[in-house]
This record gives sequence, structure tokens and C-alpha cells, in this order.
Amino acid sequence: MKQGDIIGLKYRIIKPIGQGGNSTVFLAENIVLSNLWAVKTIDKDNPSAMNEMQEVNILKSLNHPMLPRIADLCEDGRYICIVMDYIEGETLSEVLKTEGRIREPRLIDWAKQLCDVLIYLHSRQPPVIYRDLKPSNIILNESGRLHLVDFGTAKSYREQALEDTVYIGTQGYAAPEQFGSGKSDERTDLYNLGMTLFHLATGIHPAKAAYDEIEGYLGQNGISHGFSSIIKNLVRHDPSKRIGDARTCLALLNHFDSQNTHGQKSARSGIFEGRLTIGVTGVVHGIGATFAALCLANYFASLGYRTAFVDHCRNGDLSRLEAVMHRSSRLTRVDEESFVADGITYYRDGRIACGKAARNFVRVLGDFGCLQDEKAISEFNRSDIRLVICPSADWKLALIDEYIARMGQYDPNREWIYVFPHFGKADKKQIRKTLQTNHVLFFPPVSNPYSQSRNEQKNIQAVLHEAMIMSGIGHGLR
Repeated sequence: MKQGDIIGLKYRIIKPIGQGGNSTVFLAENIVLSNLWAVKTIDKDNPSAMNEMQEVNILKSLNHPMLPRIADLCEDGRYICIVMDYIEGETLSEVLKTEGRIREPRLIDWAKQLCDVLIYLHSRQPPVIYRDLKPSNIILNESGRLHLVDFGTAKSYREQALEDTVYIGTQGYAAPEQFGSGKSDERTDLYNLGMTLFHLATGIHPAKAAYDEIEGYLGQNGISHGFSSIIKNLVRHDPSKRIGDARTCLALLNHFDSQNTHGQKSARSGIFEGRLTIGVTGVVHGIGATFAALCLANYFASLGYRTAFVDHCRNGDLSRLEAVMHRSSRLTRVDEESFVADGITYYRDGRIACGKAARNFVRVLGDFGCLQDEKAISEFNRSDIRLVICPSADWKLALIDEYIARMGQYDPNREWIYVFPHFGKADKKQIRKTLQTNHVLFFPPVSNPYSQSRNEQKNIQAVLHEAMIMSGIGHGLR
């Protein structure tokens, strides 16, 4: 099968998008309707071809928003072709590679989504056991929803079977019973789920971690004791000691979330959920623009947003930060353009990163330092929110007057927001009067951008709420 081939008289092959043990998945276009489909081709000469056909028999009876639908089935002399929904997005293994380990709030949301689809599969008659849940079989679309793909290993549960007749699964994720110590059932999928969550939380492949090391690795990567306990109870070797079913697992996740992350959920409920870019600059060098941008980036990352930090000023701060991250073993990925640490992707050169950051991230923080040229100013003005960090001392207000006079031509509608360290109420009024603008904010004190207290995050959220209203996107608050 190659690009341009027509199958079933109406599907044109565009390119391969996946490769399994006995099959290849292609992206194809319906030449009549001009819409896209995924086409899984199975070689009839392969001895396992009939086993692959069980995917058709299983999927054609399923109807769930997280599962692909089969639209057509066709064949020629050599291939059987399964035409199904094309789900656009990234696999979670790709997300892990590009972003590094996943923060707990986001991971809990994913765990709930996966429990939901497992509840559906296990409630079928007979129950459908997926048996190969892992990051590479889960696709994240642009709206943040997960989709489970590749049902080539799934089977219908047979009560009378004493053990699996075929050893199947992926090393590290597969439960012990998938390799001859028993039969696969609903608890097998829960084991796979637990190992998937472990990998996403730590970046460590589960094949490289012994059971008694799991809790320690989770703790080292910032996962709370409560969530760690759920994961550990999913991956017990003895199925009778695991969390018994997906519905119970979902209930435990909901209870833990409501009891232990109420503050974070409350903070997120007041934040704009669309894509948001924030540019941060300073009136003078060394005023704290980088620190403020780091505070905001870590705040968003802690809530589970896909966050990028883009260095437009190239003053050396990011290189020093990367060295510190390296010494403390916090780097999860490094390449020529970027590095990933604590769930944030840091781009070293804003000139290269702008398009990628806008495409792949929900929150983008641009550190512009002290604006130096018109190109940087133009990029700064493309930000949804534009923050100008100002000096704290009252006697330096004249510097800000000079800055506004010099930069006013680039801010004709006075949309830039001038940000000061926290002042008393009298000082706030005086500053607004002196600058002749109400676009003034007072950034709360933060002792460490990488370890923010709940109260500090609450204060940051309040400032962001004001900034979005000032920037004309207050209607997007939830």
C-alpha cells in the first residue's frame, strides 16, 4: 500500500500514520466527500490476520465518544481494510516526550476520562477487556479529551477460561496474568491504567521500576500521597488485592479530588480556558520581568495547563536556569531549541519558538526583558495580555513617566498593564493618578516561583482575573 492508492473505490491513501505488529494504519481521504479517515490494512497472508479481525467485531458494537467508530470495511486480493474515525492529536507518549512528566491535576483528569471509557467497555455483555492500555494507544485531541485507539489486543471476557490462551500485552504495562499466571479480566485493564499513570507522572518506564519502588518514585516527582496510594493499589500483582473495578476507581479519584485539590479546582474555575499568551517586559533592566513570568508559568503548570516559557530577551537568565535544573535532576528533555522541567517547556529563542508555542500549548509566557527593538515590540503586542513590570520605589515613578512617553507610540490604546509590587491602598491610588491610567496591577509577593503556597496561587489568580478584564477577555472567565 502506497501514497495515492485507491481502496474500496473511494478512499485515497495519503500517508502511513501508525505501524502495529501485523498491520499498518494509513491516513486516507474519501474522494467523494473530501473528509479524512484512518484505514487499518491487514495482510491476508499473515497467519494472525484473522486475530486482527476481532477488532472489527468488537468495535462495530461499541458507541462511546472516546472510541473510534468503524465506517466501512473493504478488501482486495491481498489486504483487508478497516475504515474508521481519524482522531487528530498526539499520543500521550508523544506528549510525555515533548512536555516531560505530567502534573497531578491534569493527570487526575486523564485518569477519570480513562475510567469512564473502561466502565463502558466492562459493562458490555460480554465485557470487553482492552488488555493494552498504555500512553501510545491513547490520543489527546486539541480540546483536551482522550481517545482510546487500537483494539487489536482486546477480547470479549469468557467466564469459563482458566487462563489467557495467548500471552499478549506490552512489557511494563501488562499485568502478570497476561503472561500465563491467570486469565485477563476487568482488573487487568486497571493494572494497565495504573502503570500508564505511573509512567506519565514520573517519566520512568514501568518496566524499569519494581513494585516496592513505585511509591518512592511518585513522591520524588511531586505526586501526593493520596493519588500515589490509588496508583499503587491499581498495580498490585495479585488481582484480588487491586482496586476491583473502574467504577470504584473513578469514585476514589472523585473523592480524593474533592477532598485534597479543592483549592486548585477553585482557582482554575475562575481562569479563562482558551489559549492564552502573556507577554512580560520591564521598564528597566533587572526589574523582575523574568521572575514574574516564571511565577505565572509555574502557576499555570501547577493547574495542569500545557505551558511554554519563551525567552525573547536572551539575557542569559534561561541558560543559568537550565544549569540549575540540570544540577537538581529536574530536566526531563533537552534539545537544541528547548528543555523541559517541572512540566514547563522552555524555549531558548523566541524568534524560533513563536509558532510552535502558539500551536502546541494552552498557556504561553513570553519573557521580553527590556524591549529593545521594533520586532520584539511587535511580538509583545501580539500577546493577549501585556504586562510591564515597574520599580517599587515611589521616587522612581518618573522613570515610568519617561517609559510611557517613549513607548506610547507602540501602545496607542493604552492597553499595556503596569505591574507594581504590592503597595498600600493610598499608594495604589497615587500611582493610578500619576500615570493617568487605570491599567495598573499590584503583583502579590511570591517567595519561590517553583513552590507556591495555596495562598500565593489564590493571589496570582486574582491578579490574572483583573488582567484579563483589562485586556478585554474578561468575558471568557468561568
